[in-house]
Amino acid sequence: MPTFEEITAFVTEKPLATAVIALLGLAALALTFLIVRVVWRAVAWLFTRYVAPRPVEDVLTIVAASIATGVSAQGMWRFSGDVLGLDGPLRLLLFAFIEVAIITSAVRARRNMRENFSAGIDGIAVWALTCLTAVLSSMDARSVPEALFRLAAPLVAAWLWERGMAIERHRIRGTGRINWRLTPERLLVRMGLAEVSDRTASEVDAHRRLTRVALAAKRAKALREGGASERKVRVALSKLDKAMDQAVEHTGLAVDASRQEALLAQIAALYNTSALIDADPRVPWEPEADHQ
Repeated sequence: MPTFEEITAFVTEKPLATAVIALLGLAALALTFLIVRVVWRAVAWLFTRYVAPRPVEDVLTIVAASIATGVSAQGMWRFSGDVLGLDGPLRLLLFAFIEVAIITSAVRARRNMRENFSAGIDGIAVWALTCLTAVLSSMDARSVPEALFRLAAPLVAAWLWERGMAIERHRIRGTGRINWRLTPERLLVRMGLAEVSDRTASEVDAHRRLTRVALAAKRAKALREGGASERKVRVALSKLDKAMDQAVEHTGLAVDASRQEALLAQIAALYNTSALIDADPRVPWEPEADHQ
């Protein structure tokens, strides 16, 4: 970098060249200002036109899908050079043809969704091409973690696109979501690790202990009335006594009137299940008899 003395000497010796350089510098600054202003206006117009009206999740989906597409395209760039042997302009033109096909299929699928309420064959093509580019880009990976990352990136982008399409499909059709019979929540409830209601843990534990007492009482009563052996009746009574002890200890059964009523209600229901055979409920759509 020239010193201040060298710059002063140059200006003194060559004033015309200094003036020309100063004018060119001012012109470059003015041109840079105009370019920045045009770019800023263009970005603001694009943001106002396409970004602001969209929900935040749609914008984040586009950003994440763009990043994942860039990762996949970088893997295809290496694959086209190392495996296919492409180089120069040919490599630049052909390395990302699958990514372009994915974007084209995604745009066509969204148009089909708006016109025919279904993504159609283009929706299937998005997933097929995504799996293809994920596999090809991971084949040239230098390590297992890199291969897994290159496999995951396009699939994440496709999943975000699929979720966006599902939300738009429900909005266009005006229908609700499908209630799957097999969900993580239902599996946790079936395994006893979660509850379907908002009861506290103490309430759930008390209900289960009272139910054990009622079931043990029903079994002991059935064995005694059925003429079972003394040993079986004694074992059933022992289980009933143990369940009752635990209920009294952990649920406050001896002093809680509501728990006592709940236990008696369960026992009454279990003891009288045979009465359901003779029950004659009224048919809801049967006309009532006229009373005179």
